Order: sequence, then structure tokens, then C-alpha cells
Amino acid sequence: MEPSSARRRIVSSGIVVVALGARVLALLALCLLAWAAAPKLVGWVPTTVASGSMEPRIRTGDVVVSMPIDGADAAAGQVVLVDGPGEDDALLLHRVVEREAEGLRLKGDANRQPDRQLVQDDAVRGVGVLRVPYIGLPVVWVNEGAWGPLALSAAFAAAILGAIAATRRYLVEDREATAPIGRVRRAAPIGGAALAGVLAVVSVLPTAGANWQSFAGASDNRLGAGPFSCLGQPLGSPEFRLDFSEADGAEVVNSGTGSGIAQLGGTAERVGGSCGDSPFVRLDGQAGQVVTMPQLPQQTTFTLETWFRTTESQGKLIGFGNAQTVPSSAHDRHLYIDRDGRLVFGTWSGSPQTIVTPDAVTDGRWRHVMATMSTTDGMRLYLDGALVGTNSNTVLQSYRGYWRIGHDTIASTWPGAPSSAWFAGDLDGVGIHSRVLSAEEAAEHAALGRP
Repeated sequence: MEPSSARRRIVSSGIVVVALGARVLALLALCLLAWAAAPKLVGWVPTTVASGSMEPRIRTGDVVVSMPIDGADAAAGQVVLVDGPGEDDALLLHRVVEREAEGLRLKGDANRQPDRQLVQDDAVRGVGVLRVPYIGLPVVWVNEGAWGPLALSAAFAAAILGAIAATRRYLVEDREATAPIGRVRRAAPIGGAALAGVLAVVSVLPTAGANWQSFAGASDNRLGAGPFSCLGQPLGSPEFRLDFSEADGAEVVNSGTGSGIAQLGGTAERVGGSCGDSPFVRLDGQAGQVVTMPQLPQQTTFTLETWFRTTESQGKLIGFGNAQTVPSSAHDRHLYIDRDGRLVFGTWSGSPQTIVTPDAVTDGRWRHVMATMSTTDGMRLYLDGALVGTNSNTVLQSYRGYWRIGHDTIASTWPGAPSSAWFAGDLDGVGIHSRVLSAEEAAEHAALGRP
């Protein structure tokens, strides 16, 4: 056999392999889309999963088809599609834990805790009966604005269609391929497949695209477009804001306007939640803290706020220190729980300048605290939206440092210094503002509840 003839045969074989491979991939994608969309013809509901609270069985980008049922028939163990509790036009996909007297208790498989809000029977849309893996990922990417993977997927799809078109003539007789009718026959399968794919995608999109809830790591499966409304946007435009709503991992996203970042340190544990009971961080009072970066210059005008829950008379909630993870030698601008269980806001002007709540805050309830400092108006401390004390001090220490959350030095010179500087309890909605928030804003933030 001549070398040129052998090369032509190898090239032809390679083209055939590419042609068949492209057709197999296109047919597989089309079948998955059809499998996800066809049940809609009989009134079943296909929806795209937008986050990972049902992992590992149901993943982000899967399409779950739900069969309509009477809510009264929903039973423990079933995965149900329901109207999001307390939200308009939002959908939630979770598993039924149990039926209580007031309604259904749901939980995401990947969440540590059940959803706080119960679901009524009339909110049940259906029970999940079919999962089509990953076919809804483009829907997720579009609504998240993840244009990189979307562009790569579009380019790959275009390459597949191009390969099908370019290799069509190698799979038919040359005479048929060059005739007008042959060209029509070549184009028909490609056009038909593209049309079928578009129709299939459109049939899946309406239920997933009407009211998308962006989760940014949030821990429940939201279906639909827009921000994760149950967690809301940070109030007051803080530069630093931690809501601990990531699904997993040590990194904590700063949802504020600034560039700082944070991560869980030591034994700090993220507690997953849902729209009804949003995630938070739990610190054990021994080795758990939240580590922030980068190092910052001193702030002389600021507002600190957080939601906290504790039964222990110890530890620092938030503070500013010159060390990042170990005890700081310079430390103030802090909120801490004193040995009597009261909340203290303090700065240093050569001696401690503090405001102390009149009563203990170690009752195990979620409480909101806001502390403000101004070099013209002094210090104010708010608890649950109400002003509890002021201090006319306008002087602060000058040093570069880090915002410390959950732990740092509380020297014995500070009033009521507890035996341990490690906070033992739960924190959420940690915010640091570079301005003084008003009394009206303090009341508003507290009234709106934990984010």
C-alpha cells in the first residue's frame, strides 16, 4: 500500500470516529433534555436545582421532575417541591422530616438542622420522582452571571454541531451529498436536533427562571432569578459583612462593599440553615474564631454590629487587635461578654472607656447589638434596637490591626474582664461600617431580624 493511500485511510477513519462521537454526544444531550422536559406535557413540574442543600443525591444544576400530589398525602422521607415559606413566587426543594400538628417539617439532606418554618399542605406543588443530572447547569450559570463556564459550554456545543455538519458527507454517498436534496437531508437532522433542544430547554426554564433566588453559598435549594431575598442585602452598606451562608469550606465571603476576606479558624463551625433559619457560625469557647485579613489602618469613626446568642459569661464578639490569630498586645474597639454576663463596648484612651448593658445577655436568645464610635460625638451602645448607654470619649489608640471575631485579648484592666477571651455561642450578620449609624438604623436592623 502506498504511503499516501495509508494516510488517507487513517484520516478517513479519524473523521468517521469524530463524526460518530459528535453524534453520540449530541444525541445524549438531546435525550437528557427530552427526559427532563417531556413530563411537562402531562402536567408534571420540571425545575432546576440552584444550590447544594440536597447533596449528594441531588446536586446543583440537576433538573428534578415533580409529580403533582395533594399536600395531605406528603409523607416523611419524600422530597417535595413547595412554595418557599414566607416568600412570593419562590420554590423550595427539601425532604419531609415529619408531619407535625401545624404542618410539614422539611430539611435539606446536606443541612445540619431542619427548616425552622413549617410548610402547609396547600403549599406543596409535588413530590420529586425523577432526577436528570447536570442538564440545568446552563440555567444556573445564566442566573448567577457565570459567563466563563457558559461560554465554554456554548463553544463546545457549537463545535459538536460543526463536527456533525462537516462530517455529514463522509457518512453518505457522494452523489447524494452533493445533490440539492442531499444537502437538505444533511441539514435536517442538525436543524431538528437544535429545534428540539431549544424547545426542551424552554420547557424547563419557566419554573426555574421566574424568581431565581441567588444563594451565594446559601444552604437551601432555591429554584428560580435575582438575589437570595430571605438573606437580603447587607443593611447600611457596611465595608465588611459576614453572614456565614456558604454551603461548606473554611472561607467566609465578605458581602460588604470593601475588599476584606475571612475564614473560619480553629474549631469554628458553620451551622447550615435555610430561608426560615439562616446559617450562622458556632464557636465553642475554647479554640474557635473567625480570622480576617488584610491588616488595616486604625478606624476612628465606625459602627460594629452583630447578632449573637450565648449562655456563657466569657469572650469577645468583635474587636480590633494588632495580631491576626494570637492574643494582641494592642486591642480595643471591642464588644465582649463580662464575667457577670453583661455586654461591654470599649475603646482605649490611655484607660478603658466603656459602656455596659445594665442586665446580663446570656439568656440563650438571639440578640442584636450595635456599637458606634465618633471622634466628635463619642460612643453609643444599642441592644435589640434600643440605646442602652453613651460615653463622651472621642479618643482612640493608634495602631494597625485586624478585626477579630470570637477571640482576642481582654486584659484584666478592662471592666469585668472574663476568665476566658474565647466567645462561646453563635454569631451571625457581623457588620463593620466606616460611619456612625443612627438610632433609627439600629432599631430598623434589629426589627428586621437575623439575616
